[in-house]
Amino acid sequence: MTSKADHRLTIAHFKCVLERAAEERELRPELVPGPDGPECQWVAYERTKMLMAVNASRSERGLKEVTEKAVIKVERLAVGHSDYTLKYAIGCADLVAEE
Repeated sequence: MTSKADHRLTIAHFKCVLERAAEERELRPELVPGPDGPECQWVAYERTKMLMAVNASRSERGLKEVTEKAVIKVERLAVGHSDYTLKYAIGCADLVAEE
């Protein structure tokens, strides 16, 4: 089980991962196939970065990897939220905390 302090650190880490990935959005303006049809390449890139970060954190804890589908679910819950980045980071941290 993850402590509250560890969970907060994980949230902060994922928020930084997402913010760093978002700094590169202008480099990825093309449309690419996505789970719901065409999407901006930067969306897919950020999702991939979050998936990699989640699975790296899970691996450090001896947990099996999650699928991209799990990260997509978290991402969808964050879309439209007033603080999308934080909501996305919290959802990804929750994926790490799950056994």
